[in-house]
Amino acid sequence: MTTSAKWRASASIILVSPGATSGEDYSLLMLKRSDATAIAPNHSVFPGGLLDTEGDESVAWLEYLDHFGVPEEQLRRLVLVNDQRPALLAPQGTGCYDRFFKRSKIWAREITLRLTALRECFEEVGILLCRNREQLTELDGDDLPAHFQQNFDRETWQRRVHKKPSDFLELCRELQVIPDLWALHEWSAWATPAFFNKRHETVFFMAFLNTQPSLQVEPSEVKECLWRSPTELLKLFQYEELYFLPPQIYELSRLLSIRDYRKLQAFTVQRSKLGTTMFLPVCYHCTDNMVYVLPGDDFYIPEPHLATEFINFAGTVEEFKSRSKCLHRYENVDQSAIKVYLNFQTFNGHLAPQNLPIELHKL
Repeated sequence: MTTSAKWRASASIILVSPGATSGEDYSLLMLKRSDATAIAPNHSVFPGGLLDTEGDESVAWLEYLDHFGVPEEQLRRLVLVNDQRPALLAPQGTGCYDRFFKRSKIWAREITLRLTALRECFEEVGILLCRNREQLTELDGDDLPAHFQQNFDRETWQRRVHKKPSDFLELCRELQVIPDLWALHEWSAWATPAFFNKRHETVFFMAFLNTQPSLQVEPSEVKECLWRSPTELLKLFQYEELYFLPPQIYELSRLLSIRDYRKLQAFTVQRSKLGTTMFLPVCYHCTDNMVYVLPGDDFYIPEPHLATEFINFAGTVEEFKSRSKCLHRYENVDQSAIKVYLNFQTFNGHLAPQNLPIELHKL
């Protein structure tokens, strides 16, 4: 898929903190968007938002990181170079990564989208993941915990960054910190189906906290926040207390297979080195329901970005399924249940999604 103006780039963070609930010893931060937001109003999502080209891609960030003393090789650590990168994470230009400091803007999306995710996280919930100069010396390990800072006028700076995203850099200058780019591990990437008018390509990062920071909620965008385990969040969706979009459901379903914080952290760090496959769902209209197919499914098409309308299938969902040997798809059972199918090896060494046991469904 080629990136175009029709799909706007965005990034989200799946924040993980210790906390024993429902058999899992970790919790995730979800926020419920307000009714007034342009993206997913009244839905619960991970913190994140749109790439701001003026602020997030500014070469001033690289100049600041250089002045702060960040070794150039530590920036290259964030960049994964292979032929299978989705367009969202592909190099934005030509040349080698040694030219980072000689360009008018950053063109490594692994850096700019991390900046987007970190800025949006601060804008929405007031969590500033960052490192001071002393913490900069700890960058040699892979399983780095996310550092955060809270002892400053978060409310004032949150308003400033919300109004002018480029002020995120000014905040870092003021506090003498750098965004904690290295705490974010590449997890997945999703694109909005082509038949939607507003389309986004989103990379999901995962970050691990040693403790839960206090929240400073931005009232115009966020109704409420909650820390819950994957199982609890999926139950709340089934009980219609929360509403999720399919990417959130799919990612939560993946996490059902790892219930231990440290195991999830170790898996995430190693898996992130294998890259990401873009999931752009293609919708089939069966006689009794809709089915959304994903890469690897027998009915996935070579150019999913051209599927601007539903594809009609003259049969039921079960008949559609019987025609496929390789299944990678999800279907809406009802408004409070989505069932995911994947019957072959996952892409990029990832976790396979699991469906909640039937007894947990709303009666």
